[in-house]
Amino acid sequence: MDHPDDAGDADLEYLEEFDASRGIPFQTHLLAGSGAGLAEHCLVFPLDTIKTNAQCVGQCGRTQAPDVVCVRAAKELLKDGYSSGAGALRLWRGVGAVTIACVPAHAVYFGSFEAVRSFDAGRPEPSVVVNAVAGAVAAVGHDAIMTPADVVKQRLQLGHYGGLVDCFRETTRSGGLASLYRSLPTTLAMNVPYGCASVALNEHLKSSLKRRREGRPLGVAPLLACGGAAGAVASLLTTPLDVVKTRLQTQNLRRAAPCPPAGGAPGRRGLASFAAGAPGSLYAAEATGAATVYNGFADAARAIYTADGYRGFFRGATMRALAQAPSVAIVWTTYELLIRSLAPPAP
Repeated sequence: MDHPDDAGDADLEYLEEFDASRGIPFQTHLLAGSGAGLAEHCLVFPLDTIKTNAQCVGQCGRTQAPDVVCVRAAKELLKDGYSSGAGALRLWRGVGAVTIACVPAHAVYFGSFEAVRSFDAGRPEPSVVVNAVAGAVAAVGHDAIMTPADVVKQRLQLGHYGGLVDCFRETTRSGGLASLYRSLPTTLAMNVPYGCASVALNEHLKSSLKRRREGRPLGVAPLLACGGAAGAVASLLTTPLDVVKTRLQTQNLRRAAPCPPAGGAPGRRGLASFAAGAPGSLYAAEATGAATVYNGFADAARAIYTADGYRGFFRGATMRALAQAPSVAIVWTTYELLIRSLAPPAP
């Protein structure tokens, strides 16, 4: 039986002997997961930077459409980068925080994922429920490690602090190490269902395609397509929680100027003035002693709704989907290919 993507799989012939049902050393999963996480974060980081900045717009009650905000945020980020001499690298500001943490975090993620799936090893393929549970458990272990790095990353993405060490020091000066975990409950509330949905859908799509290919391993293109579809759907479902999480992680950065009437034109000083809707910096440094803006998840959600209504919860939704689709596609495809490459040859 001919398959339309056989030609595209020619370069993967050396991988075709891989059999996912045979035993693979646990450390191989850890190593492959670390490499996959590193590739994912570095490649999609610019889209995440745009999303983070877009989600922090509207804290003054501005009511611009979410998609418009994403486009304007991207333009202002690049303008800010070239005016400061950083150029397009402005979109990678804060990447150091995640590259440090993502290696152990993704080792834990994929190690947990495989450990949970091993309980269903008697079946030809793990069930949808097992895959969903594996995604949820993996998300908990991953977020316990990544949340502090994510807090530092997002603050750097907004253009504050002199660097990674300065951001960590100033963030913990007023709230201690606990301030790095303030958003963890919201992060878990978002990423546990996100992990369930993305993993279960990705595995279901891969299984369906493999059945059509009579059990033969999938090539790069089908793996990317499955991961991309799973990431896009899961990200859209959990965007409101992501907006609340971003607000919690970037609070305590006080505005330097009052907001103008809604619809006011951006100021002349780049992204910060665009976000605040007023000239000058959007936020002052943590050391100014700015009070905590939100008392928790419910308070942050209430403030977002009061300022922007329901659409405030979908700021950055398009950019998040555009980031998460390739993110899931890259991380799972890279993981799969690394596992195939690192696995011992078939006897």
